[in-house]
Amino acid sequence: MDPTPPPPTLWYDDQPRFALIEEELAPAATAELPRPAAPSSKPPSSPAHAPSTGAPNAASSSAASHPPKKKGTAASVKRGPKRTKNGEASRRTKKAKAAARGPGEAASDDDESDNGPYCICRGPDDHRWMIGCENCEDWFHGECINITKEVGESLIEKFICPNCTKGNRVTIYKKTCALGTCRKPARLTHSQPSVFCSNEHLQTWWERMVGRLPRGRPSHEPDEKISQDELMAVLNSHLGQAGEDGSWKVAKTPFSGALPQENGDTGAGAKDGVLSAILSEEETALLGKAANNRLQLEEETLLCHKMLTLMELVQSHKRACVAAGRVTDDICGYDSRLDTVSARDAFAAFVRSPEGEATFKELELGEAPTGDEGPKGMCERKRCKIHGQWQKMLLLGIKYQIREMANQTAELREEERIIREAASERWKRKQAEKNWVEVVDD
Repeated sequence: MDPTPPPPTLWYDDQPRFALIEEELAPAATAELPRPAAPSSKPPSSPAHAPSTGAPNAASSSAASHPPKKKGTAASVKRGPKRTKNGEASRRTKKAKAAARGPGEAASDDDESDNGPYCICRGPDDHRWMIGCENCEDWFHGECINITKEVGESLIEKFICPNCTKGNRVTIYKKTCALGTCRKPARLTHSQPSVFCSNEHLQTWWERMVGRLPRGRPSHEPDEKISQDELMAVLNSHLGQAGEDGSWKVAKTPFSGALPQENGDTGAGAKDGVLSAILSEEETALLGKAANNRLQLEEETLLCHKMLTLMELVQSHKRACVAAGRVTDDICGYDSRLDTVSARDAFAAFVRSPEGEATFKELELGEAPTGDEGPKGMCERKRCKIHGQWQKMLLLGIKYQIREMANQTAELREEERIIREAASERWKRKQAEKNWVEVVDD
């Protein structure tokens, strides 16, 4: 029997495996079509360590598209564009840019759109939540504009970015649920509108309101709240109902109805005619007196505004004199025509005088002096103690009179309203009672 031949001697190349792969794949990266690597002059290595060259199409193509990486490095994965709540609608800007270019540039266009710039920070799409502007169609990070994802997806009807916000062009929000802790929109567009997002929140809100009332029996003082049992008793008794203004009323108005109309007219003249028919002689006299007082107060208020106008004309006249070089800027500047200010009758006489009529018609006290003559009626003293701070004192006094007359006018209007409402209530009560008095002659 022949002796067993000795095993063949295996020769190993101590060159790293990755270096061998790079040597074989380098020609494939530069060639247009994949081709087998050139034979190496070195002895082949062991089959366990030699790279596979039987299928160069897959390995070579992948190596050609990606550059070789060092050992221990991981390939960075390119993620697709981030989608917002509207799905395909969220990428309308990116699709519009891609459609404008050719089909061969679609991939590069997506890469560029991911890098931005977007938002006021001009940063990329880094997969944070974003919202699109309805005007400029740009996208903004919620963190940059202080809008959370919850608010943006549920409570914003139309978003306008800070760059486009101007005038009436603002972000439109939906009405929030009346429950304080809820951030969902109210059901205002449903068949049965509600200020709550759901019936559960409606019940929760009602339970909280009732829970604030005292459980025990309160004292019978006017400022005390009713108890929970008393409130439920009122609601279950069906005494309360919604009033004409939509608010809840505990009891129905005892006397209701429309006032009579004269000749079918519904304008302002009809209202005056109705009141004249239902007012008594005393009420008519009180209303006439209040109307005369209001007219007098309005005339006095008009005089006060003319006083302010006269003060402005005096100051303008002083500036004109200073500009002409007749006086210096540090003089008192008080005009003798201001003596009637804050005196109602004296100022009214000045307004009716020829000088006053010409002053308020032309809105000018007089031209600046051109000769050696000084300004007429103007105090030229410096540090004048007699007219000290006359601008501030007169201005405060006139504004105080205007406020007082406005308060008096409001009080008169309130008295007139009370008289008219009392007359209307009396007429409605008579119509509801249907009582009359019949006088029988003896």
